Amino acid sequence: MDPVSAPDPRKDPRFRRFRGGAYGVYILLTTIFSVWILWSVARSVAAMTPERPPNAAELLTFRECLDGAQALWKELESGREKLVRVQPARDVDREWMRFRTEWLERLRQRESMCGLESRERERLRAVYRRLETVQDLYTIHAVQYAGEVGGAVDALHAAFATARQDPGAGRLP
Repeated sequence: MDPVSAPDPRKDPRFRRFRGGAYGVYILLTTIFSVWILWSVARSVAAMTPERPPNAAELLTFRECLDGAQALWKELESGREKLVRVQPARDVDREWMRFRTEWLERLRQRESMCGLESRERERLRAVYRRLETVQDLYTIHAVQYAGEVGGAVDALHAAFATARQDPGAGRLP
């Protein structure tokens, strides 16, 4: 008898139904889990990204909109600078997401008061799009900082605290 054509003794034909049932249950559970994960991510992203309201009845002037964008930029920069002072550093991403959501709501309100979709405000629309792009990059930075650098920063702070407890820390040389 040729060993290549010999049936696999682990695949007994009497248990074919059970193997099929096990595969079916596995595929069903995997599908349910995947849909649950996708649903959770979609809900989370929707909660963190405010919708764009319709244009306001009375629009601001070009100058007011530009000044508003400048104020949003300064606020964004200030929020980014505060990231390095968040303790523990591993919480930077959560703190940034809270700030980001509130900031995006203000951005959306300002956009609706500026009527950025009109042709006359194309340059202003470019400013607001670039402002949002920078915010997206800052979000990536905050997540990377929390995940990659945050643990090392927290460990450094802990090492400082431990070293300060040393009896020799208060003596002068």
